[in-house]
Amino acid sequence: MPNGKTHVKINITLLLGILLSLHTNFMKSYIPAEYTEFDTIAIFSFALIFGTYYLSPDLDIKSEPFKRWGILKYIWWPYQKIFKHRGKLHHPLSGPIIIISTVGLFIIVPVVKLFNLDITNIPTKYLISLLTGIVISIEAHILTDVIYTKVKRKSTKLKKKLKNICTLKS
Repeated sequence: MPNGKTHVKINITLLLGILLSLHTNFMKSYIPAEYTEFDTIAIFSFALIFGTYYLSPDLDIKSEPFKRWGILKYIWWPYQKIFKHRGKLHHPLSGPIIIISTVGLFIIVPVVKLFNLDITNIPTKYLISLLTGIVISIEAHILTDVIYTKVKRKSTKLKKKLKNICTLKS
């Protein structure tokens, strides 16, 4: 599997590619103008970077993203006990749902209650940009793991075949 640094490089490269593509006529024809404004792009970018460093599917092991949570890493401890690595958190549908729900339940809800914040006036475009950035960071991680695993398996099979061929010739 790719290491954490590889996942970070891939996600940052993906972000740069997305940001550059927003200036193409093709993307402008599919993305509503309100989502290409500076504020929504900034929220999306922050969310993708935050997701890359803190909301990795590798929270089910003692990974760098897990350690980055510092004192708050306790919220991920149950997942390390309940789920095996590359299990539910590495699933394209359940992974983002579990990770985002956990952050919402154990971080956002307590902060909103503690400081009596009114979050009803947050524009929908900001919430969509935030969630999209987080989900893309998680999905990119999962896809990278899937591709890496498939390539590694094919490589291993090829090496075995080549070894068998060399053994037969000698």
